Amino acid sequence: MNSIHKILAINEKELQANVSDAASWHADYSDTPYIYIGNLHEDLKEKDIVIIFSQYGNPTHVNLIKNKETGKSRGFCYLKYEDHRSCALAIDNFNGVKVYERPLKVDHTYYKLVDGQNEDDFLVEYPEPALIEDVSESVLKPKLLEYEPEPEQLDDLSFKTMVDDDDFEDPMAKFATESIKAQSRKRLSRESLDKKEKRHRHLRSKHDKSKESKEHSSRHSNKDKSKVPDQDK
Repeated sequence: MNSIHKILAINEKELQANVSDAASWHADYSDTPYIYIGNLHEDLKEKDIVIIFSQYGNPTHVNLIKNKETGKSRGFCYLKYEDHRSCALAIDNFNGVKVYERPLKVDHTYYKLVDGQNEDDFLVEYPEPALIEDVSESVLKPKLLEYEPEPEQLDDLSFKTMVDDDDFEDPMAKFATESIKAQSRKRLSRESLDKKEKRHRHLRSKHDKSKESKEHSSRHSNKDKSKVPDQDK
């Protein structure tokens, strides 16, 4: 616990003094990408440690020290980052942080392999990204939403509206619609007047023919009367 408080105190002092990275105590360990992680809970596995510490970099190796007889964790490990600058971030941000109610101790270290060990024995294995194969073109092709506008009846004309949002409506659409309506009403009005006029001419023609027929009959009747001899003579 004393070492944890000591590191936290050093970090706080440098933060208040606005110490540059080059003058920080971390710069003394810029030649090692390893950190020591202590006070770990025994239930934590290598993958758990990698997940936690990957927040500040890319862990490449992790050696969780275990009891040779039981195989259980002894509560500390050595972790190597791909970039040594990640070590400073992990130390500054994880020191004293509780995991399973235990405050972590994180510090720089010069890690040395034991005889017979190889660094690749502790290599972090990341899952290979799944490759998408044999995907049909129909799956990759973007699909458009189907849209069928409702037909609208305008007099004897059929219209289809293609605008759902008034904000995108053509400002001339309303004018064009009103113009078509007016033309349609005028056409219907002319047709109605033409029909009435034709009917009127037909009735008038029929009336004139009837009148001529009556006058003709009357003239013939008068001629016949004039030809009748006077019986009294």
